[in-house]
Amino acid sequence: MVQMKLSLNEKEISLVLQGDDKIIDKEQWTDENNLLEKFFPIFDEMLVRNNLTIESVDEFILDTNLPEGYTTARIAQTIIKTLTFAYNS
Repeated sequence: MVQMKLSLNEKEISLVLQGDDKIIDKEQWTDENNLLEKFFPIFDEMLVRNNLTIESVDEFILDTNLPEGYTTARIAQTIIKTLTFAYNS
């Protein structure tokens, strides 16, 4: 089982691919209010680098302590909901 975990705090964003309780790949960057622009190219590169496809990811997790009204948090929630919906369709 492969999980994708998107973690946000006020300054940093991290994206982790994890499988069998070990980290497969991890990317981290400073939040510059451009999550939507950066997320998909980074996620795609991580999948390619590890010979995975989007279908390989079984679970999409959001971990954040940001308030729901924060734009980056709302964008992250939309990304996770969209990927989960696509996986379940």
